Amino acid sequence: MRRDPTRPARPRASRAIAVGAVIATVAVLGGCSGPPPDQNAELSGCLVGDRGTLALGVTNSAGEPLEITGVELAEAEGVAVVDRFIAIDPEARATPVLFESEGRGGFDGVDLADASIEPGAAAFVGIEVERTGAAEGRVNGVVITTDERETIAPVRLVLLDDCG
Repeated sequence: MRRDPTRPARPRASRAIAVGAVIATVAVLGGCSGPPPDQNAELSGCLVGDRGTLALGVTNSAGEPLEITGVELAEAEGVAVVDRFIAIDPEARATPVLFESEGRGGFDGVDLADASIEPGAAAFVGIEVERTGAAEGRVNGVVITTDERETIAPVRLVLLDDCG
């Protein structure tokens, strides 16, 4: 699965890109690469509005395809999951997490069962949430599941009327 060359690249201005740290997810998923655990850091984002997407960068360093079988919220308050997806993208190799107002369409994502991460490839594994009321929505961690294990990524997202 490759990005359609006739489609323009995703705009960088609409997303908050967290750089400088790599989440634990890539380190402990079977066959995935990542830094030593002491270099991991919690990554946080704030989005204005009722919907938000957390897209975690995962790289497969194993010799066989990596299938992501599930993506769930570790802890959440005031949000409900509306979508889960995977998007093969080489940019995911150097991007630990993206916080985006767009959902799956902003990543050219597909259902989890429709793609696997080939050896040496990278992908964004995404989960889109929506606020369930007028109060802020909070996500504290995302659980990514493969056939072999579950891993909690220490990412946080807050959905507010104003991130000021």
